[in-house]
Amino acid sequence: MKNKFKYGELVIVNGKGKISNKEFEGLALVEYKEYYYNEYLLNVLSNGSKDWFREKDLKRVLERKNKKMNKYKVVLAIDKRGLEIINRKLVKINDNKNNQLLKMDFYKEYKVKNKEYAILVWTSTYWAVTNRSVACIQKTLPELREMNIAYKQIIIGETDINYIRINEFIDNDDNVNIFDIVPKIRINNVGGILV
Repeated sequence: MKNKFKYGELVIVNGKGKISNKEFEGLALVEYKEYYYNEYLLNVLSNGSKDWFREKDLKRVLERKNKKMNKYKVVLAIDKRGLEIINRKLVKINDNKNNQLLKMDFYKEYKVKNKEYAILVWTSTYWAVTNRSVACIQKTLPELREMNIAYKQIIIGETDINYIRINEFIDNDDNVNIFDIVPKIRINNVGGILV
């Protein structure tokens, strides 16, 4: 079983001790947990005594930060030459297990005036820069700008709705400028979404 409070953790206790049968409010250190009764043995700091308290009488002093990562919606429109450069770099790093190009939700190729382009979409992904394939894609985009290869990438936060990032190089080729960010308004009482 998982403990809500770790051994040695500093907590605020506000409740009645099982041994002393006295009300107590103050700081204490967690010594042990009794799983059957869901009680904690605490070392009460004000008087140095030890007593059992119910879990609901305890409160964390320092909130633990959850290590969950943010999720994103990512779209990329790119000249096929740029995608081939990214693919060659990903083959060199040989990270097939965490390769984001293998985990995309939608892929479509299109042609405009004998030039080939690709659309890549990840609808809900952890776009972490610690992922080697993500880092490779992000580092290659500025290099494509130097080679005059067009691209447009939009990253929208799914868990952090205020996060929007746009990377683009469309100066010499407007054919990759196919994404627009359109705000949506939801009608709460009636239902539906206004675009």
